[in-house]
Amino acid sequence: MGKEIAIITLHGMGDYKPNYYEELKSKLVKALDTDWQKVAFEPVQYQPILQNNQNDIWQRMNRFPLDGSILRRFLLFGFSDAGSLEYSARSNVSDQYIKVQKEIMQALDKVYIELGGNDKPVIIIAQSLGCQVISNYIWDAKKGSGIFNGLYSDASDQLKSFRRLESCVHLLTTGCNIPMFVGGLAPIEAIQKPNDAFTWYNYFDRDDVLGWPLSPLSDSYNALVIDHEINAGGIFSSWNPWSHGKYWTDKDVIKPLIKKIRSYIIA
Repeated sequence: MGKEIAIITLHGMGDYKPNYYEELKSKLVKALDTDWQKVAFEPVQYQPILQNNQNDIWQRMNRFPLDGSILRRFLLFGFSDAGSLEYSARSNVSDQYIKVQKEIMQALDKVYIELGGNDKPVIIIAQSLGCQVISNYIWDAKKGSGIFNGLYSDASDQLKSFRRLESCVHLLTTGCNIPMFVGGLAPIEAIQKPNDAFTWYNYFDRDDVLGWPLSPLSDSYNALVIDHEINAGGIFSSWNPWSHGKYWTDKDVIKPLIKKIRSYIIA
């Protein structure tokens, strides 16, 4: 059975879990049933690019008797992800930034083949830091910067278009911390739509201190992003910061996503 739509996922910050997408995928497989065969699913794995250095630093720091090791480890592995990528993006030594963008491009190349070499619809699902990562990718695709600045240009025009996400119909972000990256910028500008059909739904929980609404950021964000406040997680997590990791199993995220996927699957 031919694939009719592609789903790309991006993980968030912190300690790397290679199977970060499994719970989400399991729910989609169950809900879509036989229609799952029409979906090309590809997770982006960018954290390994950063984690070896973080492991080394953590081991060196453990030579000292430091309190709060759990929180310290979370902050090191989480916020150094963000800091390293943003520094890399704005410096002459942009190796890490380009490597992360290359992971996204390679995931797109894989689903492009599964879609039969056609520019069929793409849905992107991003969590936490992954929201900033994919926003940067779309920004660079429009501006011809980053990985699109003359790199990897040996492809057909249709594949180049697909890599620029010109067939991406929906971006779903959860626990998004873009405000933490743009808070010092003026003016604050949202990405441009990669195509006219593109929509962006952002889900946040008011108890999640790492997840933010986006529409208040600026007029351009307000015009582009539809924010949805939800109560992510269960009895032990929905009322506290642990809700940050519970979006992808929450019915208020899953049900609209399934409806969106079905709308693009050809019966």
